[in-house]
Amino acid sequence: MIIKNYTNSYLKQNSPHLFIGILMLFFSFIGLAQTVPLFGIKLKFSVQQGGLENSLITITRDGKPYRIIDPSKGKYFIDLELGSNFVFTFSKPGHITKQVIINTVVPNGREKEDFAKFTAEVGLELQPEDKIVTYTQPVGKIKYSGNDGDFNFDKDYTQTATELQKKDKEAAKPKPKEPPPPPLVEPKSIVQSPAPSNPIPEPPKPKPAVVEPVFEYKPAVKNKEEKVIQKDRLKITIIIVKINDIDFEYKKEEYTWGGTYYYLNGKNITQPTFEKDTE
Repeated sequence: MIIKNYTNSYLKQNSPHLFIGILMLFFSFIGLAQTVPLFGIKLKFSVQQGGLENSLITITRDGKPYRIIDPSKGKYFIDLELGSNFVFTFSKPGHITKQVIINTVVPNGREKEDFAKFTAEVGLELQPEDKIVTYTQPVGKIKYSGNDGDFNFDKDYTQTATELQKKDKEAAKPKPKEPPPPPLVEPKSIVQSPAPSNPIPEPPKPKPAVVEPVFEYKPAVKNKEEKVIQKDRLKITIIIVKINDIDFEYKKEEYTWGGTYYYLNGKNITQPTFEKDTE
């Protein structure tokens, strides 16, 4: 009773302070959740000739699948976590696929500050009619620039990638030609000669001779082997009758208490059948 009264008294005196402490802790968690460092980017995606139907934006993060976007509106706002390497792949059937690298690694301490909203425009060209162009590396790279103090395009990388794109187009493999359809062969017309005015009748064909089947009778060859197995209170007589290379197993079980049973291939038979078949 003393402990109970002391506890109730303590809670009455300190409950406002406990409530305020829990409330402050709750809002501190909310504040941490709202201040997760992110890099915001707006994508503008377009294709040469035609709309964005059947196009796709695939994103990987540090080499693992991250997100897939169906670009039906053309503009997208995406928040990327800092400290990772993202690869954006832009594709549509009949167009040259492009990739863009976005590296969100920033210096220590800088991740707690805000970054300017970044806009990246990517357009896809049509594949040539006679070649298949495949770019061997991403066409652009976005990363943190120490000179700018914010994110920007890597100009050195862009220059190298542009030169490599020209080489990829020159070295593009020709499209495989579809085999021509097989030529149409017109059926030859069959010219029938006119029937003679006085046709010669054909002689009647002889009827085939009827050959009666000849059956060769072979007498049945019967062999018999017998063995006896004596147990404690049971005598088993096994007789193997072989007729034309087919074995038939007959068995007789005689018990000391007077019971006798007969079997053919494991199934019960009568005594007369057993004695007649094993003669």
